[in-house]
Amino acid sequence: MSVIVKVIGHENDTDEYRAALYLQRALNDTMPANANGDIILYPSATLWGQNVKDIDLLMVGQLDSCEIKLSFNDKKEITDNVKIENFCIPIEIKSHSVDGIIRRGTDWLVKYSTREHNVTRQSNEQKISVMRFFENTLQTSMYVTNLIWFMEISRSELDALLSVSGKKIISNVLSRDITFKEIMQLILWQKRPFKVGNRYVFNASFEGCDIGRIQKSLTFFSKEKSGLGELTRKKVEMITNSDFRDKLIVKSESDTISIYRGRAGTGKTVGLIQTAIHLVDEEEARVLLLTYNKALVSDIRRLFALADLPDMFEIKCVAINTMHSYFFKLINVCMYDGKLYGDTFLNNYDKYLKELLDFISQDADALGIIKDECKEEPELNWDYVFIDEAQDWSEAERDIILKLFNNKNILVADGGQQYVRNVQPCDWSIVRDRTNIRLKKCLRQKSNLIKFVNHFSETFELSTNRIIGSDKMIGGKIIIVTEEDRIIPTIISEYNKMSNNGNIAYDMMVFTTGNKLKWNDGVKEFEYTEKLKRNNINVWDGTVSESRFDTIATSDEIRVLRYESGRGLEAWCVVCLDFDVFLNEKREQFNPNTKVDELMLESKEEKLEKYLLNWGMIPITRAIDALIITIKDINSDISKKLKKIALDNSDYIDWI
Repeated sequence: MSVIVKVIGHENDTDEYRAALYLQRALNDTMPANANGDIILYPSATLWGQNVKDIDLLMVGQLDSCEIKLSFNDKKEITDNVKIENFCIPIEIKSHSVDGIIRRGTDWLVKYSTREHNVTRQSNEQKISVMRFFENTLQTSMYVTNLIWFMEISRSELDALLSVSGKKIISNVLSRDITFKEIMQLILWQKRPFKVGNRYVFNASFEGCDIGRIQKSLTFFSKEKSGLGELTRKKVEMITNSDFRDKLIVKSESDTISIYRGRAGTGKTVGLIQTAIHLVDEEEARVLLLTYNKALVSDIRRLFALADLPDMFEIKCVAINTMHSYFFKLINVCMYDGKLYGDTFLNNYDKYLKELLDFISQDADALGIIKDECKEEPELNWDYVFIDEAQDWSEAERDIILKLFNNKNILVADGGQQYVRNVQPCDWSIVRDRTNIRLKKCLRQKSNLIKFVNHFSETFELSTNRIIGSDKMIGGKIIIVTEEDRIIPTIISEYNKMSNNGNIAYDMMVFTTGNKLKWNDGVKEFEYTEKLKRNNINVWDGTVSESRFDTIATSDEIRVLRYESGRGLEAWCVVCLDFDVFLNEKREQFNPNTKVDELMLESKEEKLEKYLLNWGMIPITRAIDALIITIKDINSDISKKLKKIALDNSDYIDWI
């Protein structure tokens, strides 16, 4: 037997694939003769659900009888035989010539025209992503060692770059002249072997995972991409097809902020994404899209992965993040030298925002210091910032962005009354130099759903604008269920109809309140999970742990979320469980003394009605084709409102 080195993934004519073939030959030529086992090389790997998702080349090995004489540090430098059992190595590949490579201390940078790119930082972030990916997919915490491979420089050129005062420093960088022993030597400088008896052993702690399970998890994304449903396929086409984008680009060329204004489903988020991709293509720009909703971030990252968009460590890219994550990184790097803890930050969020705002408001020098710091961090170095759900931002968040970015480099999507963090929406009209773009037509929902939403809004007797639909989006239905034993059969029936129309499980979304969660082995979970599984419907449960949003739902899972996580999302079929319970909870949470616009002389009752309408509209405007609403108490106020709407519109509303 011998070591089998194979290249996995889709064969294509890319630099990464050719590098994998080159490495395959080098490993076959330099592998110890007595070694057995398997090594897989996965070029252009996509780590599903990770913030940094693109890996140029992932090398994973599981070996037997592989011993090499190597050096490592164990209080002192030791050179001895080391048995290599397994390893996991993300490799960042660069094709720069030697004059385009810079070593600055222990960091490696490469030149792109007028920019410098920190490859070491990119490689380190990739290592973290690989670790988290295997934690999520295999529930194992393996040790990952990362390397940088400069394919277009020789060993002598690399030695010259590593030379300091006549001595060669230790690094994790490879030249084109590559051998198996050299790779193993570099990973041992990162993680020293442990001693078993009289033998040294290197082990990346696969913890029972064999190479087959690892390969299966790595090719998971390929299966996701081949199993796209019709809805996802249309979304990918819409954000990547230039014919769509050219019709929606509205970024101002003058020194003004562009603001999309529109109700739910009018295409605000899609417009932001399309504009961002246009800027990446045309200007080689770096664009950051910020929003409040973690579930929306997860959904858009899924779309970006399926559309093969580069992640934030590429020289040009569009990235999506929460504003909390962005402001934490900004404040931590620029004001606390990386020593601020996440929990401390979130518990004192407003305090830290004020501290940063006060500092950058002092003078131009203070603002310049922060901007210079941002240029050194890939996660902070952006040409443009796009704000989604801008109505839900705080004044401090808004004012920090306005100071850090020029007006023409800010694009805002304002959803008006769709806010969940504050009773009063954030006012972006304070910016004098702005261009307003009014989006009037709902591009998401079919006509019958728009009729229902307008009827629902009318029951609150508030002066609100009607939603206008598209003539091309005809049909749609609403099902209102008042009996518990009819809920699961209704969901199953609509799931099957949705699947027969070319959609996937991901295209069904369920909203629930806390009363539909139950304890199972000390953990809360969705009450209907097992019942649905017995009917071949898999569930991605995002109701309890926020860390679930680090793992994207797969194509064969319906999404279950709390009502509060629904804003900005959409699905072919949406289920609103115990809708009356949800609105009653919001009624109890309402604080009539919350600060509002003093010129709006509203009574307590009017404020409450507006508050409840806002919360009610968010979930019922998520559906494209079918909306299922379940009622807990048929005598509740909301049940009576819905019953009247159903009786008046029985041609497209079923009351069960």
